[in-house]
Amino acid sequence: MAARRRQAARRNWPDNSTRTGTTITGSATRRRAKRSGSAMTSRSPRRKRVVNAELERCKGDTGLMQRVFGADMTFASWCDRYADVYAERQNSPKSEQILRGHLKIIKAAPFASKPVPQVEPKEIGEWLKANTAAVSASHTSRLRSRLIDMLNEAIAEGLIKPGKKPVIALRNPKSEVARDRFTLDEFLSIVEHAKKQPENVWAARAFMLALITGQRREDVKGMEFNDVKDGFLWVEERKSQGRTKLKIPVTIGLKALGGLTIEDVIRECRDDIVSKHMIHHVRHKGTAKPGHSPKLGSFSTMFATYRDAAKVAVPEGKTPPTFHEIRSLAARLYGDEFGAEFAQALLGHKTPR
Repeated sequence: MAARRRQAARRNWPDNSTRTGTTITGSATRRRAKRSGSAMTSRSPRRKRVVNAELERCKGDTGLMQRVFGADMTFASWCDRYADVYAERQNSPKSEQILRGHLKIIKAAPFASKPVPQVEPKEIGEWLKANTAAVSASHTSRLRSRLIDMLNEAIAEGLIKPGKKPVIALRNPKSEVARDRFTLDEFLSIVEHAKKQPENVWAARAFMLALITGQRREDVKGMEFNDVKDGFLWVEERKSQGRTKLKIPVTIGLKALGGLTIEDVIRECRDDIVSKHMIHHVRHKGTAKPGHSPKLGSFSTMFATYRDAAKVAVPEGKTPPTFHEIRSLAARLYGDEFGAEFAQALLGHKTPR
């Protein structure tokens, strides 16, 4: 059965409005026996509908975050929301720890109490300059990158308009590397001092494996003999939680090391100790037994010990090289022999360094 035709005089009334005498009430539905609404004259529904339509037109297109939190969401409040968004990326615990440190610093900034759309480049620029003077240029550069990512997410959430990034226009501060970089000769001297200690021969092997593969300390520690398949060394980088996977031919080597290849170094890691780990203890060490993988901190400790034993010179104003500098040395050596792109691919970098 067709619905009854609406009276022409009531076409402008809001839905579900009824008239009782001279009073018009709203929200009368079959689900609710009790009628609720404000009394109004016969002209009120039309006026109300016109006003509501005008208000909707003036609102324009608003993002989800604006509709939920309003346009006055402060930068400090956005930090909390950004932390939730960042957690969805499934980052490493170390990255989450760094994020918390960055957000704590940003929340203390002078502009943190202002609404996100009202933050100006000059305010952020002055704050970053002060941070450079108080801490370092490299720390400021990392904060700048963090702010850029935060504002990208703010655009995606509808808090600010596309293209309005008060950080992208600011120059990235140049930072100088405080850690000293050693030469190949200095590195080989460190390896020779490690080989003099039979119980710590694993350290010399770790140093050589880190150089010939160009991998990080965590990845060198985790390498196992069964990671070599069909002539390739398969590496899942711990830093990226396995998202970056490398397939490195074991025939790759360096002329600077007399043609030594990855396969040669892996062969040297094999001994009469039964172990699945390439880098393993050869003698009892505390609670560790022969064949066990050394603790991660031991890699850095052993490197510092034999670096000092080799009397590696450190220029004034620089800090002594650490285990991580082996990776930097590998990048330079492979870059000189095979080109920058090859070195970038071997180290698993997404962009040139």
